Amino acid sequence: MKFSISLTSGTDRPISAREITEFAQTSEALGYHGIYVTDHYYHSHPNFHSISAAAVLCAATKRVKLGFSAYQVPLRHPIAVAKKFTMLDALSEGRFIAALATGSYDKEFDAFGIPFKKRGKLMDEGIRAIKKLWTEDEVTFSGEFYSFENVTITPKPVQKPHLPIYIASWTGGGRPAARVAEFGDGWQASGLHTPISQLSEGWAHIQNACEAIDRDPATIQRSYVNTVVHFGETPEKAWNEFLIQSEKNKSRHRELCFMGTPDDVAGGIEKLQIAGMDEVTFLLGIDELDKARILANEIMPKFSG
Repeated sequence: MKFSISLTSGTDRPISAREITEFAQTSEALGYHGIYVTDHYYHSHPNFHSISAAAVLCAATKRVKLGFSAYQVPLRHPIAVAKKFTMLDALSEGRFIAALATGSYDKEFDAFGIPFKKRGKLMDEGIRAIKKLWTEDEVTFSGEFYSFENVTITPKPVQKPHLPIYIASWTGGGRPAARVAEFGDGWQASGLHTPISQLSEGWAHIQNACEAIDRDPATIQRSYVNTVVHFGETPEKAWNEFLIQSEKNKSRHRELCFMGTPDDVAGGIEKLQIAGMDEVTFLLGIDELDKARILANEIMPKFSG
């Protein structure tokens, strides 16, 4: 089991590059596998500007994998996405993962004038265009939403043939399963929305989608991201303390949060492991290095080897 951090601002105050650097370097020293940035322009919870924060992470770290959890492709033009990710792959010297999502916050789409109900089709078409831009020169693309001629993105990504692509989805059924099978080097299931009990069923849908296109599902990694964690004497006390911290925490789903003592949290991780997940990623704000230390010192050793 690999342990990573989904980094979000967690506060309305401005965050400096120095603070992000300190968090990242401490997390890397603690032995985390990856640091991923949440991606929203605005939401009910505070967020970084994801690309800017990711660029700081590239400069601050040397070993950890970097990426997003996850980047909303339909809110951007594929040429812009291809160029940004290529630059981040270069800045990180080939450590960047392209974790991509359709998006889930309808108000954000409304603000941009982008049809929320078409985000799946926008996502699929966008990924196809992005992959061509990463691997080909003089790209001409004609689709329902995006069309362009003779576009070349240079330099190409450091990783060949392109950055690893992870597909984020709440569940693994329907078109999301087919999307993972078609595009994904990995699947990001949502710790904010996907109960552990649904992971096995979701993975079965992905396996069936792989079979339909003659792909080996063993080539797809499985990550459970944006998992809320809070420590306390008991799960109940931890939850109550968590609610007191912020009014916005009341929007979290109690049954999905990992709460209580380190042993309680480790019990949740064991369930993820049994469900076949390769990685768990905890959602931490910039001021929550204390949680990162507890996870690294008291929980990660239980799963080493």
